Amino acid sequence: MRIRIGLMVLPSLLGLAGGVPLVAEAEAPNQPPVAAPAWPPTFSRNVQGSGLPGIDGGHAFLWNRPPGFDPVSTLRVDRHIPEGSGEPGHTYKALWALGTSGPNNAGYEWTITGELHNRTLASTGAQNVAVNGTVFKEPNGIGPVGPSWAGNFNCVDTTGEADPVASCIGAEIDVSAQSPTTDRNRQRVGLQISTGGVPGAHTGYGILMGNLPGSVTDRGVSFQGEGAYGIGIDAAAARFTGVPLLLASGQMIGLDGTKDGAFSRKLGFDGRTLVYGGTDPVFRVGDTGQVEAASFREVQPRPPVSSHDACLPGDHAWDTAYEYRCIAPNHWKRAMLSDW
Repeated sequence: MRIRIGLMVLPSLLGLAGGVPLVAEAEAPNQPPVAAPAWPPTFSRNVQGSGLPGIDGGHAFLWNRPPGFDPVSTLRVDRHIPEGSGEPGHTYKALWALGTSGPNNAGYEWTITGELHNRTLASTGAQNVAVNGTVFKEPNGIGPVGPSWAGNFNCVDTTGEADPVASCIGAEIDVSAQSPTTDRNRQRVGLQISTGGVPGAHTGYGILMGNLPGSVTDRGVSFQGEGAYGIGIDAAAARFTGVPLLLASGQMIGLDGTKDGAFSRKLGFDGRTLVYGGTDPVFRVGDTGQVEAASFREVQPRPPVSSHDACLPGDHAWDTAYEYRCIAPNHWKRAMLSDW
């Protein structure tokens, strides 16, 4: 006798008084298969607007594998909040997974896990996704539609530890933890943000980081670890209608930073001039072209052979006997140097 379990509904999960019995379908000569149980009265057989079999509310454990594979979603929960029935300030959850762990827990806990063993042939139309969240922002006919997040991950630290020793990570993407180290396929992307699907699609911000008043982010984007990076930020393949890097007046770029965030040299704009320096500026360039430098050294003298060598007004040269200055196109003058 071969036993095939088609659908198992756990009584403890359903919360039904008597539960739903487990049905074993026996395939034997001259024995018809046992009829499937009636659909539980707490389930809705139709998913709103699709006509596909689904459930609305309740809990179920589904087993779906060949033979008899069902291409429809294994589990779909469809909720519709009628107009005016929502309570202000309340969050309505289509699917809620709650888990807790103790201080001596030796394992790892995931409240929701999506794992896909992808063996399909590569094609431009394949969308093989372990976890996918899509929000359709649609007009309501009344006013501006509220903000939407396709994925929202919060890590709230309520431990009160002054200097936590463990990270509080909202989202972590580890692409190649189990991939061969010799694979240099550049399409292994840690985070990809693409504006596409519709010609002319527009995104306001590729990556937006914002702090509420009083909050501080130590690093906007940080590269960590002892490994080598090819290029920190690569904008060569992009076309910018503005500037690739935009700084406000008074902001600087640190040039000799350490992994702890310390640095001693910086380059930036102080509101009046382009400035380079450490604690004190040693080089300035004004908008009119005026240059201020703590010191100046010409390492290549390049003195002219004659007073009519090619030059442009303002060119300067020197040797051990003279200083040379170009006063007009192709016209040099010189002054003798002497000891004192």
